[in-house]
Amino acid sequence: MNRSFKLLGAATSVGVVMAFAVVSPAFAWHPKGVITKYVQNQSEKDQMSDANTTATALNAKPGDTLKYTIVIENTGAADSRGWNDMHFTKLTDTLPAGVELVSNPASRTITENIGVIKAGQKVTKEYTVKVTSTKNGDLIENKACFTGDSEVKDQPQQGCNVAIVKVNVPVTPVTPPTPEQPKPEVKGAGVETPATLPVTGPANIVAAASTVTVLGYVGNLLRLKRRAQ
Repeated sequence: MNRSFKLLGAATSVGVVMAFAVVSPAFAWHPKGVITKYVQNQSEKDQMSDANTTATALNAKPGDTLKYTIVIENTGAADSRGWNDMHFTKLTDTLPAGVELVSNPASRTITENIGVIKAGQKVTKEYTVKVTSTKNGDLIENKACFTGDSEVKDQPQQGCNVAIVKVNVPVTPVTPPTPEQPKPEVKGAGVETPATLPVTGPANIVAAASTVTVLGYVGNLLRLKRRAQ
């Protein structure tokens, strides 16, 4: 009889353990973190783009202003008890060469302690940079990462996502110089032209005759005057 009770008790204990093993996963903590990074060229007024491959890289030129948008979401199933909430969420982003923060050019690392992201919710962070690269074709890959966990720290979460920008340096067109046109040849070039040309022709003859007539008239007057004396 005692042996039967012992067997029954052992069987009950095993049943309880197996039942707990089956039921316990339903009560586990299950946050699920996902990160996505977007980029927008504000100088060109482009649309926001995921741009996470070289084929989809966003074009920019030196001096352009870019806006990066980072979205971290918890896609875990909604749970009223908060067991699927993501705790201790932290964002890190180290800027690559070729861009600098508009708000603080000396800072190269962005770090934000986001805290709790509830299941089904997301957090968005934005910041702007200026393109400093002057190398044509330069690919600027900016990667953002996050870490998080369940409240009891049994479901660590992490992930990274990139946004790629391709630098296009504008080419300034060079206008070729206008070739000098040869001057037309002038006949008689090299022969000095006198400042005053001698007067010839009928006008000169009339002027000479008038001078002779006046001189003769004056001479006759002088002779008549002498005779009168």
